[in-house]
Amino acid sequence: MILGWLRLGLFALVGLTVVYFIAAIYSRSVRREKLEKRWVSEGLEGDREGWIEKGMKDYEKGLKRRLLWLIYILPMLAFLATIYVVNWN
Repeated sequence: MILGWLRLGLFALVGLTVVYFIAAIYSRSVRREKLEKRWVSEGLEGDREGWIEKGMKDYEKGLKRRLLWLIYILPMLAFLATIYVVNWN
């Protein structure tokens, strides 16, 4: 019984890891595109790539990047709550 739950949890972690990486890549590309459009719309001059890289470093430290961890946290909490309810309630 426990081995089945562990196997399910392992497959869930693998699946969530794939989803996390896809979401992270997509989120980075959207942020980079926004920075590129902002550069053009504001008519900024100077080192374009350096400005975009600074914006991406700021993004890496920001809240949106950290919220991606909820892809792991919420399903795992639901998984653990389900195991608790099914087995000990």
